Amino acid sequence: MNGRQFALYLARDLHCVCGCVGREDTFVPQHRAGRGMGGSKVLDRPANILVMCSLVNGLIESDSKWASAAREYGWKISRWESPEETPFYDLASGTWNLIDNTYHRVITQKKAA
Repeated sequence: MNGRQFALYLARDLHCVCGCVGREDTFVPQHRAGRGMGGSKVLDRPANILVMCSLVNGLIESDSKWASAAREYGWKISRWESPEETPFYDLASGTWNLIDNTYHRVITQKKAA
C-alpha cells in the first residue's frame, strides 16, 4: 500500500473505529478479511481496509475479547464474507456503515437509542 492510498483511507475514515482521533502516525490499515501469510493482494481493495489506531489493531490481533468484539462489529470478517456487503460498526458515530471500493462509506443504520 502506498502513501496516496493510505491518505484516501484516512480521508474516508477520519478516525479509528474505536473513536480516537489521535495523530495520523498512530493509524494503520487493517484488513477486515485477513490476507494471511503471503495472501492474495485481491484483499487489498478499499472495502476490505479500515483505519485503526495501532493500539486497537494490536489488541484485536492479540486479545481474545477484542478479537471477539472485532468480529461482532464487522472490523474483522471471515474470508468468505464480502467486505462490500458486510457492514461495520463505528463506535465514534454510533452507526453501522458499508464501504465500497471507491473510498466511500455509507451509513446503513444508526444505533438504537
